Amino acid sequence: MTTDNSHGPEGGDGRRMPPRVMPSTRVNVAFPLSQIKVQEPSDHLVALTALVEELAGLVAGAVPGPEAKALRRRAHELASQVR
Repeated sequence: MTTDNSHGPEGGDGRRMPPRVMPSTRVNVAFPLSQIKVQEPSDHLVALTALVEELAGLVAGAVPGPEAKALRRRAHELASQVR
């Protein structure tokens, strides 16, 4: 925040002027990019995706069709990303 007294401490007629406050709307944001740590997926997450992949395979076997194939493919892609 800055103050501006363009006429000095007194106004043009000799009266003391209060300082004008001009707020700044500028914000600086800094991200600590050097401190970002990539974590490996937990064992539980890997096991969960494997379970979903197996269940999708069972569904595809029990109820064959294009939707079951698409579900199985999505489950496989998800499991592959996590491993």
